[in-house]
Amino acid sequence: MTEKNYTPGRVTWRELMTTDVDRAKAFYSECFNWKIEAGMDMGEAGTYFMVKAGEKPICGLMKSPAPMSFWGSVVSVVDPDAAVAKAVELGATVMLPPTSMPGVGRYATISDADGATISMLRDEKGDPAMDMPKVSELFWESLSTSDVARATAFYTQVFDWKAVIGANGTTMFSIDGPEGGVADVQVAQGQPPNWMTYVVVEKIESGRDRAERLGAKVLAPLFELPSLGRVAVIADPTGAVIGLFEPGPR
Repeated sequence: MTEKNYTPGRVTWRELMTTDVDRAKAFYSECFNWKIEAGMDMGEAGTYFMVKAGEKPICGLMKSPAPMSFWGSVVSVVDPDAAVAKAVELGATVMLPPTSMPGVGRYATISDADGATISMLRDEKGDPAMDMPKVSELFWESLSTSDVARATAFYTQVFDWKAVIGANGTTMFSIDGPEGGVADVQVAQGQPPNWMTYVVVEKIESGRDRAERLGAKVLAPLFELPSLGRVAVIADPTGAVIGLFEPGPR
């Protein structure tokens, strides 16, 4: 029997909840060369689509349960029930209680005390291998919050993350020091508190301009992350916000 591998605290999956499945599929398949295949039948919720970069599964896509499009991040946890209980104790709202999904694992979604939503999973098959992301793969998360200190206290208890100071002076969540970074934390600027994921691109300018030609709205055209890379932020044609990340030289 193959031994299952788990990496608690890592973001192991992402999901796009969209108000227009066909439009989102057309945009992402052309913009990032993603392959989008029908996966599970979710009954009244519709079809859950599997998204691949090359042959590597990287995220899911399905009809949004709300009148808005958004990306969601999924954190590997040892015990979703215990993590949700701790989150509620610290002021979170349960969006989806811990639920066992055949073929998937035990899954839950919470909204933190500031309103940012994040999910958690104990995958019944174990977690995917963590390797260096390639172009068109998803990588890294950012939390925008109205209260960095409160968010830090919340997530370091719910997911056992450590709070460290990154190379650019920003608070960062990590599972094992600066080299085990999971996400950065920043003050929300003119937007509701949220979690955002990034897709790796070869060049920011060409990736950003291509997305705009295909109907995306550019929210942040370019900013530099010293010693890390370059970033832009877009909203896809259905309104879901995602970052573009060009890694710096290694």
